[in-house]
Amino acid sequence: MNYEHIKTGLLIGLVGLSMILTWQLWTFQPNIELLDDTARYVPNEAMSEERKLTEIIRPEQIVIHQQGRHTMIPTNDERFDQLYQKLLKTNFVEGDMLAVGPFPKQVQNGGIELIFPTSIPVDIFLSLFQVDQEEFNLPLSTINRLYMYVDAQDEQVHMQMLSSKDTQVVEVETNFSVGDFERNFLRPFNEYVEVFQANNRSSTRELSEHIYIPLGPVTAERLSFTASPIPGTFFRQALFSDPDSVKHYRQSGSVESFTDGNRMINIRNNGLFMEYRNPIFSGTHERSSKHVVQSSYEFINGHGGWTDKYILSDWNSNDLRDEAEYRLQVNDLPVLSFQGQDHMVLQTSRSGNQTETYFRPLFDLDNQPIDAREEVKLPSGEDVLNRLKQLEFFHIERLQKVAVGYEMIMPNPSFVTVEPHWFFLYDNSWRKVTFDSNEGGGSNGLE
Repeated sequence: MNYEHIKTGLLIGLVGLSMILTWQLWTFQPNIELLDDTARYVPNEAMSEERKLTEIIRPEQIVIHQQGRHTMIPTNDERFDQLYQKLLKTNFVEGDMLAVGPFPKQVQNGGIELIFPTSIPVDIFLSLFQVDQEEFNLPLSTINRLYMYVDAQDEQVHMQMLSSKDTQVVEVETNFSVGDFERNFLRPFNEYVEVFQANNRSSTRELSEHIYIPLGPVTAERLSFTASPIPGTFFRQALFSDPDSVKHYRQSGSVESFTDGNRMINIRNNGLFMEYRNPIFSGTHERSSKHVVQSSYEFINGHGGWTDKYILSDWNSNDLRDEAEYRLQVNDLPVLSFQGQDHMVLQTSRSGNQTETYFRPLFDLDNQPIDAREEVKLPSGEDVLNRLKQLEFFHIERLQKVAVGYEMIMPNPSFVTVEPHWFFLYDNSWRKVTFDSNEGGGSNGLE
């Protein structure tokens, strides 16, 4: 009897369990997107947040001038960012809009020169300071250097703005605190890195664009990071107007492609880099009213593309195409080589109003490096310049920049090392300085 009761109880339990499971099955809502590998995408929150223009446009050097000597605030010195942030909060008063130079102005107590990686369109420059261009009209098209000093007559901080493109300089009065300027930035002159002027690249003797190089040896850190992949399928959602119509292909040579018949994304180097193409077939293109720097910034901001620290490094514009480039910064130094190639940039080009190409890395670095750090002592700036003068092809008139930057090595897809080296920009191409006379530059412009 008891045996029959046990069987009846088990049967009732199984029937109850069956009803519960049936109810869960009926009410279950599957995530269809995640069941289809070809439709999988990474939502926007997996990418970076939007960034302000002031985070993307920054000086690459801040040089202090004092009685014929020059020092430079290191980019990782907190005073570098402090000065720039204080400057961005400064108001301008129209001054000498027809100034003829010299630049930088020679004053007894010295001044501070800010050098940007590339020229800044004047409307974007004024927007950094939240100045209305209609109310404050500068007779310049671009600005690439600033010089701040205390004027002896009115005891105010004045600022010169130099435009290489226009071969012109204007001068304005600012409300930057004189005491702050002198006490916190001018007086620590001897605490900074001593530099020398490599040459004068100006087209006129009065408007000088010197290349400043550290006089003595330079110490920088070799760092390692873990790297996280950015799935290329994210850009299927971000860059195609109808993601459902996009086809997925695998080509030879480990190239993966997405296309809707017109636009195409090619993912190369085993998923490390992406190239987007949106061909424009019309013979005539209406030029955009927005500058390419503004439109490229909005384009990358629109899909959260600032996955690491990138800053505006170059742009150009002509009748056929407008281009802009943003370079990766690690530890406040530019990454100028990825295993021998200049790939660590976000590059966009535009034809008319439409983004035509977009190139970028498909990985980002963790916020903090792995504990293993190593200081690397590099040769002095004088040794670097002497080495360059020994190169057969070298003409100092074509030298554009000399800088300490990083070469990135990726032994596997989840681990990278950045190693500091001297680099020089020559004929618009970055090259690594080597001290072995038997080594020559490669076709890609990097040794």
